[in-house]
Amino acid sequence: MYSAILLNEKSQLALAAWADKNIKINTVRLPVLVRDNGWKMYCHHMTIQYPGTPEFVKPYLKTDQKLEVTHVGVSNKAVAVRVVGFHSANKIPHITVAVNVRGGGKPVDSNAITDWVPVENGPKLKGTVEELN
Repeated sequence: MYSAILLNEKSQLALAAWADKNIKINTVRLPVLVRDNGWKMYCHHMTIQYPGTPEFVKPYLKTDQKLEVTHVGVSNKAVAVRVVGFHSANKIPHITVAVNVRGGGKPVDSNAITDWVPVENGPKLKGTVEELN
């Protein structure tokens, strides 16, 4: 079990669409990487804590929360967006956008991203605080 803000469907689709238009890796736009180069889209959740749920988070379970994208992070294994709006035990609160599956990437590789670029007018997202398996 871990705790996370699970993005609602509208926010998942909005983040994926925004990423398609705004994220490039070595001049290649994200949709091309996903379609032709073995990347997989996620845009699913922001981890609050893995494993477990901190006591102070339990009153927020099943509540809706807002997150705002402030940065994009890229590595050769993962792409993520940095977010603000709710506590995360991760050093950098983020949502994994895509993973280089063909290159051995996994969603956890977003935690190792060190190259973060600020974005202006990043999407505003909504989700529910959940305990997930």
